[in-house]
Amino acid sequence: MTALRISILFLILLILLAGCKSRQESSATGAAPSPAAEASAPAATETAAGEEPAPPAPPVVETFDGEPQLSLFPRVAEFRPEDEKSQEQGVWAAYIDHVLRTSGVVPRGGEGDGSAWAVRGIKGLESVGFFAPLGVEPQQSYKLSFSYRGELPEGGSAGIGILEFDRFLWIGEQFTEAMLREHQTGQQPGVKLKGSSDWTEQTFTFTTAPNSRMIHLVLFRDGTADRQPVFFDNISVEPVGLPPVAAGQ
Repeated sequence: MTALRISILFLILLILLAGCKSRQESSATGAAPSPAAEASAPAATETAAGEEPAPPAPPVVETFDGEPQLSLFPRVAEFRPEDEKSQEQGVWAAYIDHVLRTSGVVPRGGEGDGSAWAVRGIKGLESVGFFAPLGVEPQQSYKLSFSYRGELPEGGSAGIGILEFDRFLWIGEQFTEAMLREHQTGQQPGVKLKGSSDWTEQTFTFTTAPNSRMIHLVLFRDGTADRQPVFFDNISVEPVGLPPVAAGQ
């Protein structure tokens, strides 16, 4: 029995010595670590903690028919209330929820026509809409084009405008007035439409300010509200001077 134990211990010692020799040879020759060693080593993404991903940027085309190309966030009035615990904040949040429930992707119309983005007016609000953040270069010209259809009451308007900011802010909700004062560098009126219009193509070109690094593409509906939505489709933002981008790329 004693001889058996000695044999077992001797065998275990040989295995341990062989393992140590193998690890030393791997280290000396630069051999790749084992899967277990890779699992215990910190990943490359962990060493780069805190780094932000590249922001979405032109050229971009949104057709609302496939994978989303724009991140659209709801907005009501000009800005979000500062105090998160105030009554105004509660009212604002209720309106935001209502916008999300009544607007969004809908069938465009006839069979095979695809989808569009609908924005409905809300009683009691003078301005509702959505914004999409995009990273831009300062003093760069961009061409914005989109399709539009709508039936607006007297005093109502809709379209797409541009807000400019000094850096890309990873904030997925409407900015407060303080944020706007701190970061906004300018704005572009874009296209404002009134009355009734069947599907039409709208285009305008804008140039960013010397210190602009981000824009909010603002799809808006202002003025008198009614139950008829307005529709946006085929939204494209391209740097002037570059070849156009194909839909979905």
